[in-house]
Amino acid sequence: MSERARSRAGDEPTVEVLQQAMLNDELMLYYQPKVSLLSGDIVGAEALVRWSDGVNGIVSPSEFLPLVERSGLLHDLTLHLLDQVIDASSQLPEHQPALSLAINVAPDDLASNAISQRIGRALDDKRIRPSDLQVEITESAVMGNVDKVYDDLGRLKALGIKILMDDFGTGYSSIDRLSQLPFDALKLDQGIVKRMGSSQQNLDVVRSAISMARELGMTSVAEGVETAEAYNFLIAHGCEEAQGFFIARPMSLNDFCTFIDQEHNFGGSQMGRIHQASLNLLRFRKGLLDAAFCRRIGSGATLQSLTDPMLCVQVSESRLGLWYFGVGQRLSAHRAFTDIEHPLRDMHSSGVEFVELLAQNASAQRLDQALAKVDIQVDHLSALLHALERHLLIHE
Repeated sequence: MSERARSRAGDEPTVEVLQQAMLNDELMLYYQPKVSLLSGDIVGAEALVRWSDGVNGIVSPSEFLPLVERSGLLHDLTLHLLDQVIDASSQLPEHQPALSLAINVAPDDLASNAISQRIGRALDDKRIRPSDLQVEITESAVMGNVDKVYDDLGRLKALGIKILMDDFGTGYSSIDRLSQLPFDALKLDQGIVKRMGSSQQNLDVVRSAISMARELGMTSVAEGVETAEAYNFLIAHGCEEAQGFFIARPMSLNDFCTFIDQEHNFGGSQMGRIHQASLNLLRFRKGLLDAAFCRRIGSGATLQSLTDPMLCVQVSESRLGLWYFGVGQRLSAHRAFTDIEHPLRDMHSSGVEFVELLAQNASAQRLDQALAKVDIQVDHLSALLHALERHLLIHE
């Protein structure tokens, strides 16, 4: 029996076999589609390595990646696969909306600056656009190597490349540490997603992770979505993207191109985001109250930190404004949505006025009048958001 046959018959492959497989382009990428839970559109795919020599079929990464990592071949493999992803992006159907392909990297790849340099050259050569590519790194890897990866993550960010934290929920990220790293998205670990249906506590973990991503200005992406129930729960709670067997299994590039050209009936809704907007209204008012309370007890220095970013000069940069003037605009055909804009602007202006009164040490009576005005506007806006929820429930 040959060395290759022995390795594929149950024994772990040797370094030499793996090196030859790389030379023969047998280590290749399969693509697992990702869907927007807000619209139901296919938005891209995660690139996953597979081993295929055309004789023994497809081999799972669990059977060969441990040796790749131990043998020091991972860096070469990552760069090899990165070139494949860059080439693949140019082969996607041109009439489709922008699709992003995501590739997994390791801390050593980032520490050497090789990833940002290779991507930078591809951008300079116009082989890809920044929106064509995303980079993923696992939570445990980045949290154990922050000093090694921080600079290159910053370089990727400067290039316009989105950075995703993979397998979120399996490591020990703190909110403070997350807020200091340039991540654009948190990918909820598939184990957490799959356990959602087993207990209320597991549901709460997923719900909290989605909320934390939003609080940090990041997109939430769920992995391991295998049932319609899980898919719909994620929609209802405002998760933004999903991948998993319910949507599709990993597939070859040709099959992926065919897949995205086909008609699909993946659901999508902003119900979860509208509910979050209602919560942001409460946070808006609470921020004003907190600022007033701290001012009363003589802690005026905390005023700005309490009101930003919920309250800033531009309404479009507020928590509620980021939704309304961003992805919310997909609902602009609905009168129930457009009715929100002017009340939102009015409420924001009243909040700015209230903070200005605080800064001017206005009398308690003037502050009470200003807050009463905000309360009326918050109640009105809350009613409009509830009406939009009812409208979508009936007409979507």
